[in-house]
Amino acid sequence: MNSGQRHAPMPTTTTRFFRTFVPWQLIKFISINLKMIRMIRRSH
Repeated sequence: MNSGQRHAPMPTTTTRFFRTFVPWQLIKFISINLKMIRMIRRSH
C-alpha cells in the first residue's frame, strides 16, 4: 500500500543553471517590476 508520500522531481541541469545565473535573475526581476509598475499605473 502506498504511504502517500511523494517525492519532488529533481530539477534539470538547465533549470539549475537558470536558478543560479545572476544575469537571468536580474532580467526576470526587472521584467516583474515593470509589469507591476504598469498594473499600478492602470489602477490609478
